Amino acid sequence: MSKPKKIFISIDMEGASGIVDWSQVGRDPQEYQTGRKLMVGDLNAAIEGALEAGVEEVVVSDAHGGMRNLQPEDVHEAAYLIRGSPKPLSMMEGISDEFDAALYVAYHSMNGTRNGILCHTISSSVVDAVYINGKETGEFGLNAALAGFFRVPSIFISGDVAVADEARCFVPQIHTAVVKWGVGRYAAKCLHPSRARALIKKTVKESLEDFEKIKPYEVESPVEVKLRFQTSTQADIASVLPYLERIDGKTVRGVFNNYFQAMKGLRAAISIGGTAEIR
Repeated sequence: MSKPKKIFISIDMEGASGIVDWSQVGRDPQEYQTGRKLMVGDLNAAIEGALEAGVEEVVVSDAHGGMRNLQPEDVHEAAYLIRGSPKPLSMMEGISDEFDAALYVAYHSMNGTRNGILCHTISSSVVDAVYINGKETGEFGLNAALAGFFRVPSIFISGDVAVADEARCFVPQIHTAVVKWGVGRYAAKCLHPSRARALIKKTVKESLEDFEKIKPYEVESPVEVKLRFQTSTQADIASVLPYLERIDGKTVRGVFNNYFQAMKGLRAAISIGGTAEIR
């Protein structure tokens, strides 16, 4: 059995151990600093697990908000860090067919998930739901499919139990490190950060020892994307894009030749829809 040499890590923030509120992921300066420490602690545990599994190169994409959450000097020195925005591939910037596996740290569940901590899909103010070929898909599924476009398997995810359950709907054999259990959108029973990090490190190592057994998650072409906005005004604006059709008050639809093009079209629609004035 071969060992993985090069891995890609996409790290969000809402799924980090101990995080339960928007204030911790950017809305309050003091709480945000605490959230950043929790985020990088989980990340470094994942990197340590990868190194113990024999990985030679780790590339990390800061995938939350403005994508400048990780202080470079706090990230494990063995990793390359991709930070800043906008990035062409957003949360998955840097992914390519050169990687042996993709891992997801501190992820959250899709919008509307019961007991999903800080659940949302891409933008809590813009997106109500995204459907890919008829299947509702959150950030993990969207990003795992992009990895799959490059034939890279998605083998590990950390976050709350809701996102772990969601991930298995797309990649049944994925290894999961559950660090908290939601009792609502803004409350959870949490592992102590040291225990969470030990679990992440252990599970990452196990996932990499098992990576050849996990198939990439691939979406069949052509790809139908349905995007339901939070408001009809957002759909008003996005529907001017020539590749989209309006199918109801808040929903637009597009069909794309492949998943890579579908993701570009989806991102553009969300960006332009997000310019709608709130009044």
